[in-house]
Amino acid sequence: MLGYNRGCGLFFCYAPNYIVSVVTNGLRFQRLTVVYPQELACTVRVDQRKEAHLLAPLTAGIVMQRGSGLITDEIILSADPEPVVPGTEIAGVTAANHPYADDGFDTLTTPNGTTELQPITLIPATRPELELAQRSGLDALYDIWEKQGTDLLDMHRPSTV
Repeated sequence: MLGYNRGCGLFFCYAPNYIVSVVTNGLRFQRLTVVYPQELACTVRVDQRKEAHLLAPLTAGIVMQRGSGLITDEIILSADPEPVVPGTEIAGVTAANHPYADDGFDTLTTPNGTTELQPITLIPATRPELELAQRSGLDALYDIWEKQGTDLLDMHRPSTV
C-alpha cells in the first residue's frame, strides 16, 4: 500500500459456505490519529472474497495516506465515477458498527475493561446510496436498507436508491 512496507496485511475469517470477513492486520501499528487503535473488517458472502479483498486494502490505503483512522458513520466515496470494485456497483463504504454482529463486536477490551482495539466494519455501498447519505445523513440510508431488507453482504446487489 505504501511503498515496500504495505502498512498492514489481511487475514480471512470464514463461516463455511456462508460469509467471509476480510480483516486488516497491522493498521493498529501505523502512525494514525485515532481514539483507539483500529483494524478494518469487510464482511461479504463467501463467494465474494475477491471483491472484499480489493475493498479492504483500498480503504486501509486511504486511511494511511490521510494519517487518520475512520470514525463510525464516516462515508468514504471514490472520486472516480467508475465502481471501485470491478463487476459491481460499489463506489465506496460506510464505516459502521457491524450490522449482523452482537453488541460488543466493535470493541475489544482487556480483562480490566480498557479498550485495546476498535474493529471498524466497512459496509460496501453504491454511489447513489453514498450520495444520499452525504445529502440526508446515514440514518436515511440505513432506513432504506432496513425497509428493503437489503443484503449488505452482497457486493453484487443493485443500488437501493
